[in-house]
Amino acid sequence: MVLGIDIGSCYTKAVLFDGQIKEKMVIKTSLRPVEAIEQVKEKLTGYKEIAATGYGRNLIHNAQKVITEITAFAYGAMYIEPGIKTIIDIGGQDSKVIKLNRGVVERFVMNDRCAAGTGNFIEKTARALDLSLESFGQLAVKSDKPETIDSLCVVMAETEILSLAAENKKLEDIVAGLCDALVRRIAALGAQVKIEPPILLCGGGALNQGIIKSMNRILGKVIVPEAPQFLGALGAALCLNPICRN
Repeated sequence: MVLGIDIGSCYTKAVLFDGQIKEKMVIKTSLRPVEAIEQVKEKLTGYKEIAATGYGRNLIHNAQKVITEITAFAYGAMYIEPGIKTIIDIGGQDSKVIKLNRGVVERFVMNDRCAAGTGNFIEKTARALDLSLESFGQLAVKSDKPETIDSLCVVMAETEILSLAAENKKLEDIVAGLCDALVRRIAALGAQVKIEPPILLCGGGALNQGIIKSMNRILGKVIVPEAPQFLGALGAALCLNPICRN
């Protein structure tokens, strides 16, 4: 049994893997990654080896294997859907577009210097509209005519959406427009590696139905795994599994 841990800046995700996912867990990192790691190790027991990935991967000193998020996502994606050519990860603080060639990472680009194109963009704008993330996504799906949000800066976008709200624009059209803005930002980022289908969408952003709808419309049909936020943890666990060693 392998414990795969993905220590992200916002959340720490973990899976117990033995040919399949036996258990999984997600906990807020909350600027205390070491505490999050210890909680995971206490609650997910029965493992013989540990594999780590994510920005805090080097904090697990007894890990048998430590790999980058890029490698972990590639392992996880190929396990779920072997034909995947592009992985789009929307995390809380960064987003990534990874191009695969027969399962091998060919190129990747990352947005980690600006909130635009990340889960933080949606989270902050949802807060400005007094919406939960769940209700935000549900509203966006209802829209048939998304408003155009030109600002990709979180601060400027907030001003823009408040102006639209003052004009009595439909709330579902505003939030759908925000999802479109995020996806356009990712599409521009992904142009550097040439996004090609089949596309797998992962990360916490893949839990937002509004983002999925925008992705399908702007980039084409995307594949969303059952537990998209655990792809990195799964990929870490797979690197210690015989199916990945062969």
